[in-house]
Amino acid sequence: MKTRQRTSWACTLAVLFLLTACVTTPPSPRRNGEVNCPQEPKATLVCSSYHAAATNMFAALARGDMATAMYYLSALTGASVTQQQAIINGLTHFFDEGNQIAGQCGDVARGGFQVLHRLGEFMGSRPYFLKIISTEKRLILGFELRTGVAKQLADNGVHIAVKFEGRVFDAYTGPGGMDEAEYLRRIHTYTGQEIASKEYASFPSLFRELE
Repeated sequence: MKTRQRTSWACTLAVLFLLTACVTTPPSPRRNGEVNCPQEPKATLVCSSYHAAATNMFAALARGDMATAMYYLSALTGASVTQQQAIINGLTHFFDEGNQIAGQCGDVARGGFQVLHRLGEFMGSRPYFLKIISTEKRLILGFELRTGVAKQLADNGVHIAVKFEGRVFDAYTGPGGMDEAEYLRRIHTYTGQEIASKEYASFPSLFRELE
């Protein structure tokens, strides 16, 4: 009986040790599609996978919830608080709505690319420039914001954005970016969705053609 009790206590202690180790494990980058999360600040937060954590981080950025964005950023990257703040500040600055001026997309994309490249170094991913062109003679490109307001993207039929982890980022999406399919659906010309797009590892030309 005593031997059986000792065995039971040993098993209990082993389980408690493993549970404690799981709770205190620091956040880490991508690992087999899962993410080790820090202690959750809110009971409603869910961080069960790498994809979910990335999606939740960008969603928090889109609604301006910086504390939650940094929580998920920590879970994804293991970056220090200073590094997290630099990434968040960079995204907020380069994709601010104040840059929603036709003709400025190149400068915005270059700055955003640098920030997302820094983020990608932690996440094991990389950004790309996304070049979008009008394939018709009337060259003006417009974009429908989430609010329903239409803005002019370009008057020369060329727009440059940044693509990262399946999302597109520019001044019109805000720092949280937008799902690529949704982003492309929101671009319009005078006669419909006559556009083409292509990814580039380095900054593309501003000519109305896909090299």
